[in-house]
Amino acid sequence: MASIIGVQELQHTNGTSAMTIDSSGRVTMPNTVQIDNWRLTANFTTNSATVTGWEQPDNATSATVGASMSESSGIFTFPNTGLWKVTGCIMTSLVSGDISGGVFYQVSSDSGSNYDIIAGSFEARDATQVSYNQMLINVTDASTFRFKLVTNSITSGGNVTGATDKNYTNLMFERITDAQ
Repeated sequence: MASIIGVQELQHTNGTSAMTIDSSGRVTMPNTVQIDNWRLTANFTTNSATVTGWEQPDNATSATVGASMSESSGIFTFPNTGLWKVTGCIMTSLVSGDISGGVFYQVSSDSGSNYDIIAGSFEARDATQVSYNQMLINVTDASTFRFKLVTNSITSGGNVTGATDKNYTNLMFERITDAQ
């Protein structure tokens, strides 16, 4: 004969809620899910520079789950350790004759002293284009890891496109699991 245990909430001994189960069987683990979205608020036109001008969307339907990323002068810091999936949607508007332009995704594990290029989003046309990229970042020390975008081959008249009311260029940060 099978045994049944009925619970609605599991807690740590200090009283912190760790897991709830609603009447339909949906399990909620509030301290394990982290999703944060950031968007570029205006066109960024400087070449070979850290992309600045980010905000968390403030539309009525936007939300952040868990602890948020921190951002200062285009440099993002992670709220805690973990394996983070970063998805970038980069809109570029290039001028006639441009061969390619876009951004490099860069990460530092030593508080920003050194950065590694981990991915790039580039378009090879003289028009407005959108490119997507995903990467995993194994954040083993939240106090020392940094993330940024750096423009490359953005010529005069071109830009990485931003808007304060739409997600043209945006980043999604999702904590997948513990650091590996």
